[in-house]
Amino acid sequence: MLMDGKPLSHIKNHLGHENINSTMIYLKLDLSRKKEVHKGFIEYTRKTLVNSPDIDGLIDWDNKDEVLKWMDNL
Repeated sequence: MLMDGKPLSHIKNHLGHENINSTMIYLKLDLSRKKEVHKGFIEYTRKTLVNSPDIDGLIDWDNKDEVLKWMDNL
């Protein structure tokens, strides 16, 4: 449902949860969705932030394992 763009409140209600925190326990993004989010983050930062080696290091795919570990913890 999340991958189909349904809001968390809709998913919460569909599952019958009273609290959104209960719903969050069950939600997991698959790797392809995480890559889409990461790509959007890269595009956004490149358009809005000044060039910086620190930022380039965060969004460089050479560091993809570290970035994906970070995204797993979101």
